[in-house]
Amino acid sequence: MRLVQALLLSLACSGAAWSQPRAVLDAERFDFGRILQGAQVVHRFVLANGGDEPLEVQRVVPSCGCTTAVLGRTLLAPGERTELEVAFASAGFQGPVHKTVEVDTNDPAQPRRTLDLQADVQAQILLASNQVSILDLAPGDRRHLTVKLESGTGQPITVADVELSPAPWLGVATRETGQTLFVDLDVLARRLPRDRIAGTDTITLRLANPRPATVTLQVNWAKVPPISATPARVAWAEPAGRDLAATVTVRSRDRKPFRILAARTTQPLLEVKDLRPGAAASHPVRVTLKGSAGPGSYDEQVVLELDVPGQQQLEFRVAAVLR
Repeated sequence: MRLVQALLLSLACSGAAWSQPRAVLDAERFDFGRILQGAQVVHRFVLANGGDEPLEVQRVVPSCGCTTAVLGRTLLAPGERTELEVAFASAGFQGPVHKTVEVDTNDPAQPRRTLDLQADVQAQILLASNQVSILDLAPGDRRHLTVKLESGTGQPITVADVELSPAPWLGVATRETGQTLFVDLDVLARRLPRDRIAGTDTITLRLANPRPATVTLQVNWAKVPPISATPARVAWAEPAGRDLAATVTVRSRDRKPFRILAARTTQPLLEVKDLRPGAAASHPVRVTLKGSAGPGSYDEQVVLELDVPGQQQLEFRVAAVLR
């Protein structure tokens, strides 16, 4: 009698173990393949309950804000199914992309399932960099630079409009040659603002093909500084325990008189002496590192405040290795 009761109890327990929800997915991976940058693509996974108890979806979490997931139903009776719609927004991405969506259920065997999404995002326009720099512009300079853009879709590039921030010193022209677009830039230094030593201008290209799109180019320019320091960097490699000094000559390139208003350093042990109160085309200043500086490496900066339009500061480095 006891043997029969034990067998019945065992069967009852086994039956209870078999009665459970089971999350079944039609797939756990999907590859969108090659898609155009900026496009939003969608795939629908099918989730079913392969068990004999209700299946509850407790949580659906995409790996980033570029991916969204919408579930048709959160509670499935045995044998029922629903769709999990996953959308990926490709704006800002380029090249191979891998994203995931985590799905948590009350399936005791596999409470968490991870869906893998892949895509190869192809840019409409291939551009090495959207920033170009034209530096060390002397007053009479005229500099030319060409930026090359290529179609990432195999279709010709057509420009609908070119917009330039107010910059009378910058000329812009475009040349369309099928799948390649050349942007020619010309900078006239004599037209640059007198009160600025550097700046950035923005060019906006509105394309009608391969499809309506906008490409922004930033043109960074910088004049030759009117005030320079010689040497541009002071360096010592000496035993510690004694004062170290060097003379730095600060001069005007066009020999116009100017004043040094103040001096700052990044190290209290570093001092700038012999500042002249009046205006001159050249100022020799004394840079000193005090002997109380202990052994070690120093990489410091001196900042001189100037009364020069367009160049209110001059910076140079001071380095030391003290043994």
